[in-house]
Amino acid sequence: MTRSDWKSILLPLVIVPAGGLLILAAGYLLYFGVVMLVESAFYADDPTAVPMDVIRQAFAVFSLVLYVPLLRVKAPDLLKAAVLVGPLTMLIITMILRFYQNPALAGFITAAIAGLCLFLLYQFKKPWFYFYAAGVSALAGIFYAWPRN
Repeated sequence: MTRSDWKSILLPLVIVPAGGLLILAAGYLLYFGVVMLVESAFYADDPTAVPMDVIRQAFAVFSLVLYVPLLRVKAPDLLKAAVLVGPLTMLIITMILRFYQNPALAGFITAAIAGLCLFLLYQFKKPWFYFYAAGVSALAGIFYAWPRN
């Protein structure tokens, strides 16, 4: 295997899921911190009254809004693809948990999010590892949030 094969194929296969899952874990820690702050500041008497759906949805949108400027920054595409895993997975998890009582609708929305992401990546002519990051995001989101029996 040549050095260019290593750099163009094997490195993204490792960096995207490993870095993406680290970004996702950091995002979850930040989300947990926000939930704990809201709980202690506003719902100290009744922690079960914390509006988790609202916080989760706001956090998912916030993370996507933070990701968009990263696309304009001069940074390696491999880093941008790995960072995409965090916000996209958060969005997929949020939508599955929002519609968990209707698995067909949750599946449709998940497929629509993934399809829209793939369409935008294709339109903007992104390298193959962005598509790989979208796949890792979809799998991680479904694995984490899909209702279990």
